[in-house]
Amino acid sequence: MKHLIVILSTLFFIYSCSGQSTQENTDSSVETTQEAETPDTEASASNEETPETSEGDKTDEEDEDSDTEDDTAGLNQKNVKLVVKNQTTAGQIVVEQVATSRDGWVSIHKSQEEGGIQLPDSIGEARVDSGNSEDIIVDLWEAPDIGEKLWVLLHIDAGERGKYEFPGKDQAVRKDGETMARSFIIEDPNPDEEEESDE
Repeated sequence: MKHLIVILSTLFFIYSCSGQSTQENTDSSVETTQEAETPDTEASASNEETPETSEGDKTDEEDEDSDTEDDTAGLNQKNVKLVVKNQTTAGQIVVEQVATSRDGWVSIHKSQEEGGIQLPDSIGEARVDSGNSEDIIVDLWEAPDIGEKLWVLLHIDAGERGKYEFPGKDQAVRKDGETMARSFIIEDPNPDEEEESDE
């Protein structure tokens, strides 16, 4: 009987000891796992955030660069053409030919005292499409005098599309460093009548 009690006591002691060590091992393994997971999660979160932020910054910069390129495209052209002839007017000017690589504007300007183009104020403007255009009609809101020298100036449409913005984003087109502006004279619609009156 004593032997049986001793054996049972021994077995109970061994069992209780082994149960504690198993629990300690389990707890320690859980703690180790939690400690290992925390840095990985933080690291992965920081790794995810960093590329998104930098990509966002790059995207904004790229957008700004592309906007700038778009706004100046067609400012300097090689095959540009602007033709206007002396003409009479009844509140309109006809620009005979325009060739441009980008949608833009033609504007009509008065002359300065020395004969150069008077900028930036215009007395009329009309929109032109890219490519070749003929007989573009420009309505005037100020009547020029007979014999007056006027100018036509070619622009790009770089700001708000369809809105004339000069001075501003709708800058004047240039060819080989020369501003695309042409002068013309307002002619007398009835030259014969003047000659008869002089006689």
